[in-house]
Amino acid sequence: MSGSPDIVPGTVSKILWHFTGGPTWNDKTKKQNTSPKPSKNAYRNLNSILESRKLRVGTYKETVKVIIPKRRRFDLKTRQTIIEENVPVVITSSSVCCLSDIPAPHLRYHAYRYGKFAIGFYRDAIIKHGFNPVLYTLTDTSIVRSIYEGFSSFDFADPFQIKMSIDTINSAIDDAESEFENLNLSVSSEISDIEMEADKIESSIDDAKESLKKLVAFIKTFEKDEFSSIYCEREWRSTQQYNFDVKDVAMIVIPKVVSNTYYFNDFVDNVASMLSLPRRIPIVPWEDLIEH
Repeated sequence: MSGSPDIVPGTVSKILWHFTGGPTWNDKTKKQNTSPKPSKNAYRNLNSILESRKLRVGTYKETVKVIIPKRRRFDLKTRQTIIEENVPVVITSSSVCCLSDIPAPHLRYHAYRYGKFAIGFYRDAIIKHGFNPVLYTLTDTSIVRSIYEGFSSFDFADPFQIKMSIDTINSAIDDAESEFENLNLSVSSEISDIEMEADKIESSIDDAKESLKKLVAFIKTFEKDEFSSIYCEREWRSTQQYNFDVKDVAMIVIPKVVSNTYYFNDFVDNVASMLSLPRRIPIVPWEDLIEH
């Protein structure tokens, strides 16, 4: 039986891209804006990343919107379980840094949203760092709801209430011992054990919530009208800063000119030597790579 052919599908690239002109975050809509950053900002970002050799975790956090058909909530005041219907909730992930698995012939399509300044990293290098493809899912799917159910299950375990109950017990013991002179309720050891277990529960819940937030960082939700924008990005993410080596860089792409500013010539003539970039890294004009 012959082996697999030494070719890759046209939808998979050995270079993953970080566009430095990606849109800013909109706090009101909890989404990225639709337009890229100005070219001067994208150029400055590109130079800063290459100079620092760091792809930092940004302010972007995945916000997963879920409509919960029915939600059980424990009311601490009434000590009763309440059933709520069609409850809108938002799950927020840990912060991330992002790359995209976009073959060069398809880069042009993404320029309208992310600009024309990009740094390409070898796929093998970013896998070693821990980047992983994201899971794309439409909003309000069973997958998204199951993640929310994982978060909401912690609401039924409240270590603070245990500690409040311990204080009530201690107070009652003090009152009883004050009222009855010969009464000595020696339960401090048992109560201490309960306090320690409550602390363990609280720590475990915090750790579990943090793990779920990191999981959500690798889930991307999109609407039905976003197949041609969000769904096609083929994003890879990491929740850790990427301290890359210059040998991890496969290509740098810069437009020749935007609004009478000659970015490519400036980079080649002035910036590349200052950054001590090796000659083996191709510095390619966007127009030559994409637009001819």
